[in-house]
Amino acid sequence: MDRLGCPCGNLFVRSNASLAQRHVSHDDESLDDEFPEGDGTAQTEATVVCPYCAEEVEIAIDPGSGPAQLYVEDCEICCQPWRVSVNYDEAGSAEVVVTVLDE
Repeated sequence: MDRLGCPCGNLFVRSNASLAQRHVSHDDESLDDEFPEGDGTAQTEATVVCPYCAEEVEIAIDPGSGPAQLYVEDCEICCQPWRVSVNYDEAGSAEVVVTVLDE
């Protein structure tokens, strides 16, 4: 049993296996299909125009979240919520569209 100190008292942790003994199995073939090898370059930033305040805003985009993404992000200028649509092509270029959340 390992003993870890914390400001609120003592915390006791019991581990049944060491980290080296724990093994996670992966289906490598399905990973290769899902993430084909490429040159490793994909667009990670985009400049968009806020549909509320009409200001240009640079946003970070994440190619690791998949080729087609839809999420909500707030404008850093006026704080209004956008619906962000990101679609990556096979070359890693992204088409990014922001619209008002209620559309």
